[in-house]
Amino acid sequence: MKKTIYGVAVLMTVLFASCNSTKEPTIWTLDLTQPTSAVEYDDNGLWKDTYNKQAAPLMSQCFTFLHYGEVVEVYNDDNEFQYSYSYYMGFVPSKNAEAKADNPEACVAKGGIKGEGTPYMIAYWGDFYDEGTEYRTCDIVFDKGKADSYIPQEVYICNSARVADVVKNAVPAASYDPRAFKNGDYLRLSILALDENLKKMEGTEVVYYLADFRNGNTFVNEDWERIDLSKLGPCYGITFKMESTDKNDYGFLTPTYFALDGLAVQPQWAK
Repeated sequence: MKKTIYGVAVLMTVLFASCNSTKEPTIWTLDLTQPTSAVEYDDNGLWKDTYNKQAAPLMSQCFTFLHYGEVVEVYNDDNEFQYSYSYYMGFVPSKNAEAKADNPEACVAKGGIKGEGTPYMIAYWGDFYDEGTEYRTCDIVFDKGKADSYIPQEVYICNSARVADVVKNAVPAASYDPRAFKNGDYLRLSILALDENLKKMEGTEVVYYLADFRNGNTFVNEDWERIDLSKLGPCYGITFKMESTDKNDYGFLTPTYFALDGLAVQPQWAK
């Protein structure tokens, strides 16, 4: 898993805004097939700036998706290049339809809610970067300039192909050894509201199980599922956290990826 820790400063530069500025109580919905600013994809259907350290946060409609990526070069004591590796955290747009066991950047559905091959967001959540806002990368921030606050309505969630295969078949990796889920295991995704200072709001949490083997269940998410977010109430963004029963002293052994699409919010204005 991509768990190398480096000092990370989350870039908060705003690229563009595309929300409707009229003060009508409408619903604004994420649509990555019609972004305000073009997103370039590589030959694998992944955002070309996935590993670009200088990339600004992604924006579409009234949403800013936090992200950090980097290519790390390793040198020996004589300053001779040895090898390089890349990693990212947070949200990455993807059109990858290769839902294979070794592919974390493809969702099981092979595309967004509009169909196979359409874009969606893949997120990588790191438990070691979950505290505070400076290092937290799985945040979605709502545009303050277009409404006073927003009430989240719904979001669609799907498993990464890699995650679905690991919990079913215990596919090993080079640096960690996850096990297949057994009775009592689960992989849980929690969604929480953010206040005006982008801090987690106490008492707000919507929970969804990407895999649930409790009480004799053998559920593994393998398609888009709608999650009702209306209980979060007025807020300024949302953040995510994950929990797996397969972990050791160093963290989770289950890969912590998930896919997201169709996020919808209702703008609110002061009376």
